[in-house]
Amino acid sequence: MAKARIFYILTLREKKKKKDLKKFLETRWLPVLRNLHGCLEVELLDTYQDRAGYCISELWESQEIHLKRTNEFWGGEGKELMKKMANYAALETMWNCTVLDV
Repeated sequence: MAKARIFYILTLREKKKKKDLKKFLETRWLPVLRNLHGCLEVELLDTYQDRAGYCISELWESQEIHLKRTNEFWGGEGKELMKKMANYAALETMWNCTVLDV
């Protein structure tokens, strides 16, 4: 099965500080993702083009596993964490792709 990489863009909400978003991501958001079964790697990337915020890159065992695990988590026990994220930033999927071995 081919690995999948997903990129998310986080755009700060008005009157929110980037340092507060970073602290939330590093202490709450990223550790949860890293512990989901099937997630191989999560990276926090600073500034995407001219948007104020961050980019998150996730590497998963497969696209199917990513969809299953994240739907289960964010639709269940992760709902509160998602609400907290929404207070800091808008979250949008930028790219969901299959990793090709070259």
